Amino acid sequence: MFVTLLINFQFQIYMRISYIAFLCYFLISFVGFSQTNARQLPLEADAIPASRFELGVNTYFAIDRLFDPSVRAPMELLIRKRMKQQNQMLRLRAFGDLQRSKYVEFTYSDESQDFLYGLALGYEWIKPITEKWEGYYGVDLEGSQKLSFDTNTRDGYDPEADPITFREKTHSYQHTDRIALSPLVGIRFSLSKRLLLSTEFRLANYMEWTKSGEEYATKPMESNEDYQVQTGSEESINERGIRFRPYTGIFLNYRF
Repeated sequence: MFVTLLINFQFQIYMRISYIAFLCYFLISFVGFSQTNARQLPLEADAIPASRFELGVNTYFAIDRLFDPSVRAPMELLIRKRMKQQNQMLRLRAFGDLQRSKYVEFTYSDESQDFLYGLALGYEWIKPITEKWEGYYGVDLEGSQKLSFDTNTRDGYDPEADPITFREKTHSYQHTDRIALSPLVGIRFSLSKRLLLSTEFRLANYMEWTKSGEEYATKPMESNEDYQVQTGSEESINERGIRFRPYTGIFLNYRF
């Protein structure tokens, strides 16, 4: 048992080191390649349009849900502001999602709700590659919160009395706070002077704090009283780690 845990631990460490090494290699190769090609391009101040802002929408939530309705990717917006140095941009990314469902069958009902929202503030450096293509690299500091609730009600059963003498309700919840520091590398393609497509991958070094719990309550069948809690439990879990996201969706960006 101890040997198995040790092997799994070593494997996780190996994978994380591999991800970091791959990212560093990609960054070094990318910067060297872009600098070599930039010498053959016009000056960056002339090559990049004078527009100061870009607004991007991640198409992941729409396109993937079109092919697979079960996909629950959040809606994501990305605003960039070009700095005085034309090859640098300040970025603000906002994302969120809301999911609700309700199922009712006779005297049984189940209702669930999921909320997700977050913000990320970052900075990026742009490296022209060709007239249409440009790469970028940078870092995001991201914070998010996720809330999940599930409530089901049904007729209770007491074998020592009338089979149906009360109503019972189970309410479960989960609350997760997350913060992450994410180096990123991306590439963009100009469809026109105003429209661009971009995609990027991120390596998130994150910390999560999760609190979850469950309550069981009952009330008499014909009573208008509120449910009375009978039992309850709660637990907290803290987690930290590294998560590699090779695909984060395709952004459609508009310069203005």
